[in-house]
Amino acid sequence: MRLSIIFLFFFFSAFSQSRNSEKVGTWDIRNGRVVKTQSNNDQLAVYYWEEFNRIFPEELTRKYIKRIVLMTDGLDEKTGALVALSPKNDQWQLEIDIKDVNFNSQDKRRLHESVYTLVHEFGHLLTLNRTQIRPTNKFKQDEGELYLTLEGEAYKNSYINKFVNLFWKGSLLNSWDVIQRKYCYTEANCVEKLYDLYLNNKTEFLTDYAAESPEEDIVESWTAFVLRPKIRKPRTIAHKKINFFYEFPELVEYRKMIRRNTRQYLH
Repeated sequence: MRLSIIFLFFFFSAFSQSRNSEKVGTWDIRNGRVVKTQSNNDQLAVYYWEEFNRIFPEELTRKYIKRIVLMTDGLDEKTGALVALSPKNDQWQLEIDIKDVNFNSQDKRRLHESVYTLVHEFGHLLTLNRTQIRPTNKFKQDEGELYLTLEGEAYKNSYINKFVNLFWKGSLLNSWDVIQRKYCYTEANCVEKLYDLYLNNKTEFLTDYAAESPEEDIVESWTAFVLRPKIRKPRTIAHKKINFFYEFPELVEYRKMIRRNTRQYLH
């Protein structure tokens, strides 16, 4: 059986670019610092970049993030994104909606969602960087082969390849592939069918957004791993997905660091 893995990502990328949004500005990151453009928003860019850098491990943020984009499309729409700037997966663009990610808010829910957004986007960097995914010309994969993403082919021991082998085998991946091939010719159809996939497998997903793709599922699970307490007695596959990350000592250390660095916003 052949699995067409990447059409959905082209589809949603095209729709996200067409939505109305107001760009605040774009800044290059060089040697771990914002390159100022002499605009009125330079200090805002410096603030967001330094906060992102403070919260997450610099060995990844400084190494891979080469551009930051500040924008807004209003509250609770597109809250952020991480976009590859290089086919080698060694340069990335961080996008932040400044209305959704607001660490000066007095609203506890907004503060929590601000942290959630950044942890989620860092999760994409963690799971898609050049140590995890290698460039490839393949557009399809056979069942059982290394997992294929828009960014390339996963290494055998990458986080996402192990995650897919554990949690996306068989009927779930087949159902997801059918949705891409048969229903993703419009955004509404695609979203509706993916939501049905979530409803039909609710014990396997932490959020409805996680059912969009294995890439989003691992990142939603990563975010829960960072922000939630450890589940001592996992009863569902969704719970097991959270505990998956405890198998990696380096990720346990990242969790401790991120929780420590965001404590001021969550308590």
